[in-house]
Amino acid sequence: METSAPRLRPPDSVALVARTHWLVGAVALVSVGLLHVLTQGIPRVGFGPRTYAITVGLGVFYVATGTMVWFGTPLGRGCNHVCSLLYLVRPQLGDRIWRIARSPEFKAHFTRRQL
Repeated sequence: METSAPRLRPPDSVALVARTHWLVGAVALVSVGLLHVLTQGIPRVGFGPRTYAITVGLGVFYVATGTMVWFGTPLGRGCNHVCSLLYLVRPQLGDRIWRIARSPEFKAHFTRRQL
């Protein structure tokens, strides 16, 4: 009897969802840095620490969710649903992500694995 080695890479549909979350998180983190650099010298435009904290928090949440989805952690599935709400604004992307999240392949990725 052969034992299969654990896959290091998730199925393509799961990888698409994880990469989407990573991309959104990276855009949020880069944009807050860019916003800070571009508005730093403008006296009438100012953002408080709360603005940066919220934006960085959202960026980190999306990156962490992408990582949890990639590795199939149980918490990743719940965080995926929260993060995917943003994608519903774009029906072509949102419908595809939600369809993937409801697929048996996606659900099976989050089942507990024996080590």
